[in-house]
Amino acid sequence: MAEFEKQPPVALPATARWHSVLRHAVGSRRSLLGAAGWVSATFIAQQTLRLVSNIILAWLLAPALLGTMLLINTLRTGGELLTDVGVGQSIVNNPRGSEPTFYNTAWTIQILRGLLLFALAIALTVPIARLYDKPELLVLLPAVAPIFILTGLTSPARFLLQKRLEVRKLALFDLASAVFGTAVQIALALYTPTIWALIWGLLIGTAGPAAASFFLIDWRSHRLRWEKEAVTAVLHFGKWVFLSSLIYFLAMNFDRLYFADAIPLALLGIYGIARTFADTITLLFQRMGSLLIFPKVSASQQRGFDLQRAIRPIRLVTLLIAATGLAFAVALADRFIFLVYDERYHAAGLFLSILLVGSWFGILSTMADAMMMGVGKPSGVAFSNGAKLAVIAVALPLLLPRYGMNAALLVFVLADAVRYAMLAWRKRGVGLSFLRQDAALTLFFFLLIFLFREATMLLGLTEGVDFWFAQARMPLA
Repeated sequence: MAEFEKQPPVALPATARWHSVLRHAVGSRRSLLGAAGWVSATFIAQQTLRLVSNIILAWLLAPALLGTMLLINTLRTGGELLTDVGVGQSIVNNPRGSEPTFYNTAWTIQILRGLLLFALAIALTVPIARLYDKPELLVLLPAVAPIFILTGLTSPARFLLQKRLEVRKLALFDLASAVFGTAVQIALALYTPTIWALIWGLLIGTAGPAAASFFLIDWRSHRLRWEKEAVTAVLHFGKWVFLSSLIYFLAMNFDRLYFADAIPLALLGIYGIARTFADTITLLFQRMGSLLIFPKVSASQQRGFDLQRAIRPIRLVTLLIAATGLAFAVALADRFIFLVYDERYHAAGLFLSILLVGSWFGILSTMADAMMMGVGKPSGVAFSNGAKLAVIAVALPLLLPRYGMNAALLVFVLADAVRYAMLAWRKRGVGLSFLRQDAALTLFFFLLIFLFREATMLLGLTEGVDFWFAQARMPLA
């Protein structure tokens, strides 16, 4: 990644100049790898907390409660993504992003958006409850609605740290927020094992980090501002971010919205367990892309083949490690579910194995997303998510009624593969194609799944590959 930093001209003899460039390159690579280490380590800690919390809550609460909360969280996330105008991305991408006038204007836009979302949540409560024929939403949705105000008031400091590549500080803050939110939710579930433990846990777990975020930078620098030039810059950059977020939400959450009406809430809760684990893998790479690749590419003056050549080696190493770890996870996914969950949740075993296969294409796609955003081409991200959405929206309603839940989950693998294919095509236009590398890595990934599964069968840890096919023929819905 040393080539990410364009070297300034220096008036030195050739040998001295080479050593100067080499020292700078080594320092830049060490800095990037150190940042990647912080992102990975704190993310793993966060997700460990999240997954431990998930397991504990599954023991404490009924599957139907988890299914209800999955629907509520999906609707909440939808509201946030469907009104995303790229406030944070604009701060990171714009040269003026570090100026108080610019980021305070962006923050003001964010606050107004939060107030608008709160009002919309209240107004849409009755239609949503009737749509899903779930009267309990008439009380639960207004109870969750204040979260939009809390997220709107959150300081823009996180985006400033991201722009400055102050990864260590940001990573530690996110880890502390995760610890706080996990502790609150488990404590409430122990006290009152009802849906209100999840509702109050969400609100308190959001309010604490929102207040703490003001101290990531000098809290006195926060002001409500409305500079016309900054507003124009945010909205101009945000138009493609808005479209991309709109399609991204539908592509990533159509399953939850559709399943909430098509299958029992208990089965939705079981599916949510599998999705939580599968999404963890993709989220790690989304985080690395957002905190490292996106700001680094944005700041670089290199483009096209020069940028591709700079990225290729470390990208190969990263994806080799990812392919190996993910293939091992696929091989042991069902055994893990059987060990840590009671029999009410055992169907999540095969669900998780299937979804993790799709995560491989999700990893390839998220890395491509970050590069396309970095070179100022968010339209490619929007089109790729649109292609994924089209596959899910057409195929899922066709497969679920005819072949059941297990077969329907294969739609997500196909959809992620289509999303990646669209991004690969768009990346060729900006000189960032990695098709040969990705084809070889994908073959390597599937070969490893087979080898790991058969090896664990010989060790008596799992059944063979044929066990998956036998399970897949047993429809659950």
